[in-house]
Amino acid sequence: MSASSRIVGLDIARSLAIIGMVVLHMASLVWHTKVILNGLPAALFAILAGITLMIIARNFTVTTLLRILARGCIITLIGLALLPLGGEIQVVLVVIGITMMLLCWVPPLHWAWKLILFAAATVAATVKYAQLTLPQVYPLLAYIAYFLAGMLLYEIYIRKQRAAAQWVSTAIAGIVAAIGFYFRFTTDIPGWLRFTGHTGVVGEIMLSIAVAAVVLHLCLLAGRAAPKLVYPFAALGAMSLSIYILHVLTAYYWQSHIALHNTAWACAFIALFLVIATLWRHLIGKGPAEWAVAKAIAIAVPAGKKD
Repeated sequence: MSASSRIVGLDIARSLAIIGMVVLHMASLVWHTKVILNGLPAALFAILAGITLMIIARNFTVTTLLRILARGCIITLIGLALLPLGGEIQVVLVVIGITMMLLCWVPPLHWAWKLILFAAATVAATVKYAQLTLPQVYPLLAYIAYFLAGMLLYEIYIRKQRAAAQWVSTAIAGIVAAIGFYFRFTTDIPGWLRFTGHTGVVGEIMLSIAVAAVVLHLCLLAGRAAPKLVYPFAALGAMSLSIYILHVLTAYYWQSHIALHNTAWACAFIALFLVIATLWRHLIGKGPAEWAVAKAIAIAVPAGKKD
């Protein structure tokens, strides 16, 4: 996606997902803050990846299908390469890449089919994970549901751009999010309805999607209203893969040699990433990891005449 065709609000939302992961991985959080945030940044990242698939597949061809497959494979391999270097960080790229490959055929389907697939994935995730008491790192079935939810949010917030429908959806999402956050602190709740992070059941899935809808809408509004003011966040989101890789590599060293969890250092890293992304985006353009992935995909799946 070229710089001129990028959706600024979507990039801002991606940056918030990355920043949220940095906070959870590196900051020293009080218990209630960790309970509130746990699992949401990674879920937001997956939901936004579902939206990105829809943008990539606007003109869906066999070449598009193969390129999505190649993208998913490359991201999975990057995630696997980072696993030994992550330390305490569980690398989300593995499940993102696998889910991308599993759902590469879905983007051209009608939204009603996507809704049916989303419901099926949510039910399957709930049945599989409801009986498990320990947190699941990145439950695959739940992440399939997140990707499909992103595809549905694309229809509301990106493709149609009907203000009334967007505000109604955001209002409903806000109510669901408020209910979900309240029940995150409730222990006496059925296993299939848990709202806590990394459980992979219907409660957490609906809360994560609701939060993503509210965040996405606000970011789209901010991107249209004040693009220059939010440029550092948009720049970070535009090279989110590069920044995520940089975060994993630097966090591993920092947590091994300097401090395991420190809020001040987490804020310093976020500020540093914003500066790096802003300068790189302004002076060079596409992030290094994004450039490398795009080149690898172009080599693996050359564009046909129709493309």
